[in-house]
Amino acid sequence: MQRFVKHVLAGGLILILAALYWYGGVQQLARVNTDMKSTDQSAYMDYARNMYESDYTFIGGRNRMPVYPFLQSLFYHPSLSNEGFFERGKYVNLILSLVLLAGLASVFRHFFGPLHALNLVLIIAFTVFIFKAGWFQTELLFYVMNFCLFLLMCRLLQEPSCAFAILTGIVAALAHLTKASVLPGLVVFLLSVGAQGAWTVCGNRRTAARLTTTKSTTSHFTVILLVGLFFLITVFPYISTSKRVFGHYFYNVNSTFYMWYDSWEEAKQGTRAYGDRVGWPEMPPEEIPSMSKYLREHTPKQTMERFLNGGRLVWNNVLDSYGYFKYIVIYACSLIVAMRRHWTRTRRFIAKNPILCVFLLIYFATYGLLYSWYAPIIAGNRLILAQFIPLMFVISSGLCLLLRSSQVKVGRHLLDELAAMNLVITVIVSVDIYFILSERVGTMYGGR
Repeated sequence: MQRFVKHVLAGGLILILAALYWYGGVQQLARVNTDMKSTDQSAYMDYARNMYESDYTFIGGRNRMPVYPFLQSLFYHPSLSNEGFFERGKYVNLILSLVLLAGLASVFRHFFGPLHALNLVLIIAFTVFIFKAGWFQTELLFYVMNFCLFLLMCRLLQEPSCAFAILTGIVAALAHLTKASVLPGLVVFLLSVGAQGAWTVCGNRRTAARLTTTKSTTSHFTVILLVGLFFLITVFPYISTSKRVFGHYFYNVNSTFYMWYDSWEEAKQGTRAYGDRVGWPEMPPEEIPSMSKYLREHTPKQTMERFLNGGRLVWNNVLDSYGYFKYIVIYACSLIVAMRRHWTRTRRFIAKNPILCVFLLIYFATYGLLYSWYAPIIAGNRLILAQFIPLMFVISSGLCLLLRSSQVKVGRHLLDELAAMNLVITVIVSVDIYFILSERVGTMYGGR
């Protein structure tokens, strides 16, 4: 009976939170997102419509990737006007966001306690997703797929597995076909697995341990092979078309050209004006942007200034955001305090998982630098938010590891330290949700 009551209460809480989330999403959808031409939405609509009308033979301009337009095309009908398709697509994305949040809740519950998992879902739902759910954009789908890929990569670094390596390759491909932003992280991961294998070889040179070492090393390099192979198999139909039409397998106008311009205006007057969406741009080869051309034409000081100015722009966008930043600060500061108080546990984990720790540092640093570099072309929260869920997961994992069985004295009572922290965060999130639903979500622009 007691268990039944708990399930009923949990179900009631989920329904209430879902209703509040739906209310906020509709506020953003109806009051803020009223122009289909803002922030790529009409382009995604055209992509989905062209897919449907061409019987899914439409090639696309190699700017936006095909998974999200394909999903939206399933809800398209020729009888729909532009306004009708726009409205329907926004609601499709809102429903999709609820499905994605349910998936995240399931993942978090697997790794964390009920209250910790609930707090993470509430933070993600009400300070990120609710502002983007009512938009005809791929971002929320990509954020979750990128997180799933990140989770699989971390697992493989801790425990190599052929089955998970195959799954990782497929998920990486699907994430890439959702938004072409996963390749840097995938490269960092593959290099880390290679380093893990080399570390195993160098770690113990005693003859008695060489058989075990060889087997372990083989498994690491098998992981690299399987991830790479199944990634390429999954993306091959897409990249083979890119090679045939545009001349390069991984052709994407953003990473191939635009990131090497100094501004979006330069990009519009450059390769975009010369047909980079229909084929290789018809312009003199010496005028086509590339890394080598950028480095020839810019001094080291100018290159460094681009990183610094872009970093400041990203930082300002994060500060002036939907409300998620304060939770990064709260969780990160809590982790730093926990690491200082439980330094022995921290040191033991780093010693046991050195490559994983290095991978995490390089992964987040790489994306931070890339987002800073690309900020002069596209500003806003859309890019950097792809790493919000992975970052919160990593910090949460560290807190749960370090604060396990740790207690704090409150008056005459001893409380579980992690539970006490989660109770405080629940109160903060609850207050935040009130202000988000009553003020922010109906006025703040969530498209960027």
